[in-house]
Amino acid sequence: MATVHRTSAASRLSRRLVAGLIATALVGAGTVATAPVAVAAAAEPADKPKIVVVATGGTLAGKAAGRDTYTNYRAGTYPMSDMVAVLQPEVSAFADVEVVQFGNSGSGGYTFPQYHDLTIAVEDALKDADGVVVTTGTDTMEEFAYWLDLTVQSKKPVVITGAMRPWAAGDTASDSMVLGTDGPANLLQSIRLAASQETFCFGTVLSLNDEVHAARDVTKTNSTRNDTFATRLSGMLGWIDGSDVIINRAPARVLDCETNDWFTPFDLRAVSRDAYSRVEIFYNAQAAGGESISAWAAAGVQGVVTAGTGAGGISSAAGQARTAAARDQGVWFVSTTRTGSGSVSGGSGNIIPGGDLLPQKARILLILSRAFTGDVEQARTWFATLGSPTFDSSALADVVSPTPVAEPEPTPEPTPSESAGTGGGDPAASASPTPSASETPAAVIGALPFTGGGAPGLAALVAGLALALGVVLYWQHQRRLSAQRGLIH
Repeated sequence: MATVHRTSAASRLSRRLVAGLIATALVGAGTVATAPVAVAAAAEPADKPKIVVVATGGTLAGKAAGRDTYTNYRAGTYPMSDMVAVLQPEVSAFADVEVVQFGNSGSGGYTFPQYHDLTIAVEDALKDADGVVVTTGTDTMEEFAYWLDLTVQSKKPVVITGAMRPWAAGDTASDSMVLGTDGPANLLQSIRLAASQETFCFGTVLSLNDEVHAARDVTKTNSTRNDTFATRLSGMLGWIDGSDVIINRAPARVLDCETNDWFTPFDLRAVSRDAYSRVEIFYNAQAAGGESISAWAAAGVQGVVTAGTGAGGISSAAGQARTAAARDQGVWFVSTTRTGSGSVSGGSGNIIPGGDLLPQKARILLILSRAFTGDVEQARTWFATLGSPTFDSSALADVVSPTPVAEPEPTPEPTPSESAGTGGGDPAASASPTPSASETPAAVIGALPFTGGGAPGLAALVAGLALALGVVLYWQHQRRLSAQRGLIH
C-alpha cells in the first residue's frame, strides 16, 4: 500500500505541475483570461443560515374537525418539529432549521411573565442563530410582536408568523392536511425571510400571507380572512414573491443600526419575570361611565390606556374618574384613539399622549415603562421617542452637500509608448515597484514582458509546453534510476 500511495502522490504532483505550466502558458499567450482567486472564492459554497423556530402554538398548530373546516379546530395541537418536517426537503435548500417548543396554546392564553420568558428564549436562540421565527396565534399576534420588538436585545432578524386556518385534521401534522391551509406557506416564507437577513436591524416584523409588516404598526383587521393583517397609513414593509424577498420600506430604528442607540432600555434580564404591573384599556363611547376606571384604581391597577373618540376624547364621567385615580392612587394614563389611525397629543402630569400607537400597542409600552421606571416623565419621553419613532435626517443638512460632489479624476493608465520610455513618458514616475492592492492576478500576469496576444504570445505558449514536457521527461528519468537502485519498492 505504501508504494501505491507514494507513486500516486508523485503522479498527482506531476499532473498538477504540467497543468499549471500549460495554464500559465495559455494565459501568457492571450488564449485564456482568468482571475483565479476570484473564481475560487465564488465557487466556495456558502454555509446555509441557521434559523430557530420558537413555537408557542396558535391556529398554525391547530387540528381541525375536518379537512374542509376552517373555524372549528383546537389550537396548539401539533408539535413544531412535525410541522417543519412537512416542509422538508424544500426548507433545507436555504436554511438549517432548529425548533424550540416554547409552548402550544392559543395566543390569548399567555401571561406577561411568560412573555418575559419568551424574550429570553428568543435572545438565547439568537446567540448562535442567524435569525428566529416565532409562531403564535393571530388573535394577539400584534401584541406578541410589539413586545418582542421592544425587548429583544439583538439586531438579528426576528419574524413572527402564524395562520388563519388550521394546519391539518389528522392525528399528525402530515396527515389529512386542511384544504387551503395557509400555515405551511406562512411558516416556509417566514423562515425564508429570516434567512435572507433582509430585515437585519428592523426589530421584530410580522410575516403572513406573503406580506411583511413592522411590529409597531401592524394590526389585525378581519376575524377570518387570510389577508387580515394591515398597516394603516404607512403600508407594509415589503412582500415575498415565491423565493424573492422584496423590502422597500424600513422602520425608523434602522437609522441607529450601527450604534448602541438602536437598543431599547427594556433589557428583561435586568428585571424579574414578575415585575409587570396590571394595565387595562378603557374604551370610550357615548356617555360612557367612569366606574371601571375607579374600580381598576381601587384594585391596584397601575396604568390605564384610554381609547378615546376622535383625537382621544373621553366622556365627562370617565374624565372625572381619571383625574381622581391619577391624583389619589398614582395611576398613569395614556391617551389614544379608537379610530384605528391618527395621533393623540397633549396631556400633563400622569396623563401621557400615546401618539399614533394603537391602544393595545400603547398598553404594551406602558406595562414595560412601569416595570422599568417610577418616573412618569421618563415614561413620557419613551412614548415620544420609542413609541413614536420617525425618520429625521435634518441633522445631515449641515454636513452633507445638497448637490452632486465632483469625483476625483482617476489616474490615467500609462500608454505602451510611455512604458517603453518614449513619447515623453517617465517610466520611473508612472510604474509602481510592486503590484498595487487593486490589481487582479490577471492584471499582474498581463504586466509581465512575455505575455500578450499575437506572435509573442504564441512563442510563449510553445516555450511553456516545451518546458512542461522537459520537466515530465526529467522526472520519469529520475524515477527509473531510483527504481533501478532499489529505492522505490
